[in-house]
Amino acid sequence: MCAHHDDDDKTSGYGNLTTVAWALLVMGLSLAGVIVIWVWFGHIGPSYSEDILAHQQRMLRNQFHLPPAQIVEDLARLLTPPSLRKINQTNTGVNATSNSNTSRT
Repeated sequence: MCAHHDDDDKTSGYGNLTTVAWALLVMGLSLAGVIVIWVWFGHIGPSYSEDILAHQQRMLRNQFHLPPAQIVEDLARLLTPPSLRKINQTNTGVNATSNSNTSRT
């Protein structure tokens, strides 16, 4: 027998899998850590960010002597991004005008 075959019997061919196992273990622990942190801070939710933003705006308006901002409570307006609000208002006006014109004829 040659020396090469004797080495195969000693390592049994699984020497490289220990590296893979360690890598999978580290990835699993990292994923578990991320999930634990997400659950830990997940209870804060989006209302926390909204409250912080409102507080910052009130503080800055007071600091720079600006009038208080008007509070928008219209849900449709709040769900529309600011960049599209003017477009939606003009489209609504055009649609309302065209609908009223078509209903008269």
